[in-house]
Amino acid sequence: MSPHLHAGRLRGGLVGALVATLAVAAHGAAGGGVPDTTELTLLLLIAIATGSAAGMVSTRPGPALVGLLGAGQLAGHAELSGSSAFDHARHGITGATTVSILPAGWMLFAHVIATLGCAVLIVLAGRLYTVASGVLRALFAPPRAARIVGAPHWPDPGLPLYRCAPSGAIGPRAPPVSA
Repeated sequence: MSPHLHAGRLRGGLVGALVATLAVAAHGAAGGGVPDTTELTLLLLIAIATGSAAGMVSTRPGPALVGLLGAGQLAGHAELSGSSAFDHARHGITGATTVSILPAGWMLFAHVIATLGCAVLIVLAGRLYTVASGVLRALFAPPRAARIVGAPHWPDPGLPLYRCAPSGAIGPRAPPVSA
Protein backbone atom coordinates (compact mmCIF):
# COMPACT_ATOMS: atom_id res chain seq x y z
CA MET A 1 0.00 0.00 0.00
CA SER A 2 1.41 3.39 -0.92
CA PRO A 3 2.40 5.92 1.77
CA HIS A 4 -0.10 8.40 0.31
CA LEU A 5 -2.99 6.06 1.13
CA HIS A 6 -1.78 5.68 4.70
CA ALA A 7 -1.42 9.44 5.09
CA GLY A 8 -4.88 10.01 3.61
CA ARG A 9 -6.46 7.50 5.95
CA LEU A 10 -4.72 9.00 8.96
CA ARG A 11 -5.74 12.50 7.89
CA GLY A 12 -9.34 11.37 7.36
CA GLY A 13 -9.46 9.72 10.76
CA LEU A 14 -8.06 12.81 12.44
CA VAL A 15 -10.52 15.10 10.66
CA GLY A 16 -13.47 12.88 11.54
CA ALA A 17 -12.50 12.61 15.20
CA LEU A 18 -11.78 16.32 15.50
CA VAL A 19 -15.01 17.38 13.79
CA ALA A 20 -17.06 15.44 16.32
CA THR A 21 -14.95 16.34 19.35
CA LEU A 22 -14.56 20.01 18.57
CA ALA A 23 -18.18 20.50 17.54
CA VAL A 24 -19.25 19.27 20.96
CA ALA A 25 -16.48 21.18 22.77
CA ALA A 26 -17.03 24.47 20.93
CA HIS A 27 -20.79 24.12 21.25
CA GLY A 28 -20.52 23.47 24.98
CA ALA A 29 -17.88 26.17 25.57
CA ALA A 30 -20.15 28.80 24.08
CA GLY A 31 -23.12 27.74 26.22
CA GLY A 32 -24.81 25.30 23.85
CA GLY A 33 -25.14 22.44 26.33
CA VAL A 34 -24.22 18.77 26.25
CA PRO A 35 -25.76 16.62 23.49
CA ASP A 36 -27.65 13.39 24.16
CA THR A 37 -27.13 10.04 22.39
CA THR A 38 -29.31 10.85 19.38
CA GLU A 39 -27.44 14.09 18.73
CA LEU A 40 -24.11 12.32 19.14
CA THR A 41 -25.16 9.62 16.67
CA LEU A 42 -26.06 12.19 14.03
CA LEU A 43 -22.85 14.07 14.77
CA LEU A 44 -20.89 10.83 14.33
CA LEU A 45 -22.41 10.39 10.86
CA ILE A 46 -21.38 13.95 9.97
CA ALA A 47 -17.87 13.28 11.29
CA ILE A 48 -17.56 10.06 9.27
CA ALA A 49 -18.65 11.80 6.07
CA THR A 50 -16.26 14.70 6.64
CA GLY A 51 -13.38 12.37 7.55
CA SER A 52 -13.97 10.24 4.46
CA ALA A 53 -13.90 13.32 2.25
CA ALA A 54 -10.68 14.51 3.91
CA GLY A 55 -9.08 11.09 3.43
CA MET A 56 -9.62 11.33 -0.33
CA VAL A 57 -7.79 14.66 -0.71
CA SER A 58 -4.50 13.70 -2.35
CA THR A 59 -2.97 17.06 -3.24
CA ARG A 60 -1.88 19.74 -0.77
CA PRO A 61 -4.38 19.24 2.04
CA GLY A 62 -4.13 22.73 3.61
CA PRO A 63 -6.93 24.73 1.95
CA ALA A 64 -9.16 21.70 1.39
CA LEU A 65 -8.64 20.69 5.00
CA VAL A 66 -9.74 24.07 6.32
CA GLY A 67 -12.83 23.91 4.09
CA LEU A 68 -13.73 20.39 5.17
CA LEU A 69 -13.18 21.15 8.85
CA GLY A 70 -15.26 24.32 8.50
CA ALA A 71 -18.05 22.45 6.73
CA GLY A 72 -17.94 19.74 9.39
CA GLN A 73 -18.07 22.32 12.19
CA LEU A 74 -20.98 24.12 10.51
CA ALA A 75 -22.89 20.87 9.93
CA GLY A 76 -22.13 19.73 13.47
CA HIS A 77 -23.32 23.03 14.92
CA ALA A 78 -26.48 22.97 12.79
CA GLU A 79 -27.21 19.42 13.93
CA LEU A 80 -26.55 20.20 17.60
CA SER A 81 -28.55 23.43 17.52
CA GLY A 82 -31.39 21.94 15.50
CA SER A 83 -31.64 18.88 17.73
CA SER A 84 -31.69 20.96 20.90
CA ALA A 85 -34.35 23.30 19.46
CA PHE A 86 -36.45 20.29 18.46
CA ASP A 87 -35.94 18.76 21.91
CA HIS A 88 -36.92 22.00 23.67
CA ALA A 89 -40.04 22.36 21.54
CA ARG A 90 -41.00 18.73 22.09
CA HIS A 91 -40.81 19.10 25.88
CA GLY A 92 -42.72 22.40 25.85
CA ILE A 93 -39.80 24.61 26.89
CA THR A 94 -40.37 28.20 25.85
CA GLY A 95 -37.81 30.08 23.80
CA ALA A 96 -37.15 27.15 21.49
CA THR A 97 -37.81 29.29 18.42
CA THR A 98 -34.92 31.65 19.28
CA VAL A 99 -32.26 28.99 18.72
CA SER A 100 -30.30 29.75 15.54
CA ILE A 101 -29.08 27.00 13.25
CA LEU A 102 -26.10 29.14 12.12
CA PRO A 103 -23.49 30.02 14.75
CA ALA A 104 -23.19 33.63 15.88
CA GLY A 105 -21.17 35.58 18.42
CA TRP A 106 -19.04 33.50 20.78
CA MET A 107 -20.30 30.27 19.22
CA LEU A 108 -19.02 31.35 15.78
CA PHE A 109 -15.72 32.48 17.31
CA ALA A 110 -15.29 29.13 19.11
CA HIS A 111 -16.00 27.15 15.93
CA VAL A 112 -13.62 29.28 13.81
CA ILE A 113 -10.78 29.00 16.32
CA ALA A 114 -11.35 25.24 16.61
CA THR A 115 -11.35 24.86 12.82
CA LEU A 116 -8.17 26.85 12.20
CA GLY A 117 -6.30 25.33 15.13
CA CYS A 118 -7.15 21.80 14.08
CA ALA A 119 -6.25 22.44 10.44
CA VAL A 120 -2.80 23.65 11.51
CA LEU A 121 -2.35 20.67 13.86
CA ILE A 122 -3.39 18.15 11.19
CA VAL A 123 -1.03 19.63 8.59
CA LEU A 124 1.83 19.56 11.12
CA ALA A 125 0.98 15.98 12.07
CA GLY A 126 1.03 15.04 8.38
CA ARG A 127 4.48 16.56 7.94
CA LEU A 128 5.73 14.84 11.08
CA TYR A 129 4.33 11.55 9.76
CA THR A 130 6.18 12.05 6.47
CA VAL A 131 9.50 12.75 8.21
CA ALA A 132 9.13 9.92 10.73
CA SER A 133 8.10 7.35 8.12
CA GLY A 134 11.03 8.38 5.90
CA VAL A 135 13.45 7.92 8.77
CA LEU A 136 11.99 4.52 9.63
CA ARG A 137 12.14 3.40 6.00
CA ALA A 138 15.80 4.47 5.82
CA LEU A 139 16.65 2.68 9.07
CA PHE A 140 14.90 -0.61 8.38
CA ALA A 141 15.40 -0.92 4.62
CA PRO A 142 17.77 -3.68 3.51
CA PRO A 143 21.24 -2.35 2.66
CA ARG A 144 21.97 -1.77 -1.00
CA ALA A 145 24.65 -3.77 -2.79
CA ALA A 146 27.91 -1.94 -3.40
CA ARG A 147 28.08 -0.47 -6.86
CA ILE A 148 31.16 -1.61 -8.78
CA VAL A 149 31.91 0.65 -11.70
CA GLY A 150 34.77 -1.26 -13.34
CA ALA A 151 38.55 -1.32 -13.57
CA PRO A 152 40.40 1.87 -12.70
CA HIS A 153 41.63 3.99 -15.58
CA TRP A 154 45.12 4.64 -14.20
CA PRO A 155 48.18 2.35 -14.60
CA ASP A 156 49.22 -0.02 -11.90
CA PRO A 157 51.74 1.82 -9.68
CA GLY A 158 53.54 -1.48 -8.86
CA LEU A 159 55.01 -1.92 -12.39
CA PRO A 160 58.38 -0.35 -13.25
CA LEU A 161 58.41 2.45 -15.75
CA TYR A 162 59.09 1.44 -19.33
CA ARG A 163 62.10 3.23 -20.86
CA CYS A 164 63.99 2.79 -24.08
CA ALA A 165 67.69 2.10 -24.00
CA PRO A 166 69.85 5.22 -24.39
CA SER A 167 72.19 3.58 -26.95
CA GLY A 168 69.78 4.19 -29.79
CA ALA A 169 67.98 0.88 -29.94
CA ILE A 170 64.55 1.02 -31.49
CA GLY A 171 63.04 -1.08 -28.80
CA PRO A 172 64.09 -3.23 -25.89
CA ARG A 173 64.28 -6.45 -27.98
CA ALA A 174 65.91 -5.06 -31.06
CA PRO A 175 69.55 -5.92 -31.81
CA PRO A 176 72.16 -3.32 -31.02
CA VAL A 177 72.74 -0.58 -33.60
CA SER A 178 76.24 -1.83 -34.42
CA ALA A 179 75.01 -5.21 -35.59
